[in-house]
Amino acid sequence: MSTQDQLFITLVKLRQNPSTDMMCGIFDLAHSTFLDVFSRWLDLMYANISFLIKWPDGECIRSTVPAEVLFQYPRVTAIIDCFEIRIEHSKKLKTRAITYSKYKNWTTVKYFIACHPSGSITYLSKGWGGRASDVHIVRNSDFLSQKFHHAGDQILTDRGFTLKDDFAVLGAQLITPSFTRGRKQLSAEDVANSRVTSNIRIHIESHWCPEEPGPHSGWPTSSAPGEETAG
Repeated sequence: MSTQDQLFITLVKLRQNPSTDMMCGIFDLAHSTFLDVFSRWLDLMYANISFLIKWPDGECIRSTVPAEVLFQYPRVTAIIDCFEIRIEHSKKLKTRAITYSKYKNWTTVKYFIACHPSGSITYLSKGWGGRASDVHIVRNSDFLSQKFHHAGDQILTDRGFTLKDDFAVLGAQLITPSFTRGRKQLSAEDVANSRVTSNIRIHIESHWCPEEPGPHSGWPTSSAPGEETAG
């Protein structure tokens, strides 16, 4: 099989996730051959194009934030979230426990991601087992550092990220949709602000499919969750 065809079937699997049996039938490949090609190319892509994800400098961030976002959040630098990709169950019970996600009710690999308000990806963590919480993943990445954040910066996220104090130590403000917190209902201002935040967060949700058509198999060693994901 040519190098071009190997890359093509890898991209097809990543984008559409047809079953392995279907891929083997279409390309006349043995099951083991397909998994070997898929795993090898994911490792190659990870090693050679991961540099494309980089954190822009402050001037670049401010000059490229969309005007409608800048009006609401003049110091915004990033939108953050975690996403999960379903994977096949491991035969090893320990690995299966580490990768089991209560949210997805399946085994998954989980990533922390940040994107610029214009939509471009600016940070991606290593892979974690689906059992790891969003907070645990962020705290065990290098994202909470002055390398990425400065006094006055604003970061938008969802309610699950209870990390306001962590960002406050860096002088940054973590902005989440409002909670009722014992109140019967939110004020009109809180509702309006939460709606604006949620609308802006659509940018980051466009980078992955909310529901994958089926579990991925043959996960590469460079992206596979390891034992340290048990947190």
